[in-house]
Amino acid sequence: MTAVLREFERSFDALGRMFEFTAAFGTDADGAPIAPEVRQIVDLALEELFTNIVKYGSGHAPVLVRVQPVPGGLEVTVDDPDADEFDPTRSPDADTSLPLEEREPGGLGLHLIRRMLDSIEYQYVAQRRLSRVRFRKTARLPEGGLDARA
Repeated sequence: MTAVLREFERSFDALGRMFEFTAAFGTDADGAPIAPEVRQIVDLALEELFTNIVKYGSGHAPVLVRVQPVPGGLEVTVDDPDADEFDPTRSPDADTSLPLEEREPGGLGLHLIRRMLDSIEYQYVAQRRLSRVRFRKTARLPEGGLDARA
């Protein structure tokens, strides 16, 4: 399957349709089934990025989501048109060492997805006010390949 692009209105109601969209990608670029843990992490990352756009974004245009099968998983690009610059790869880490009652709210979702994804990149095109986040999640093999599982 090749890359597919879809538009989603800036509404929490769009999340269900977004998950249906990612579920349509049953196989990776090599034709192997997408592992359930890969799909769960892709959906979690997509939900975190999209809900932040809905909550904090100032634009009104639909959000564009492109999904591309890659070997072992999926690569997702989220384009937020007419956006202010905000780089989720540089947001401060959440201080998880503090007790819950002493923590500042916010930031934990981005903190978690940065650690669960294989890669996450940010690009901002100021002339177009376009914010783009691209991330990738694959089923990683243990060090040493398949033989290391034994």
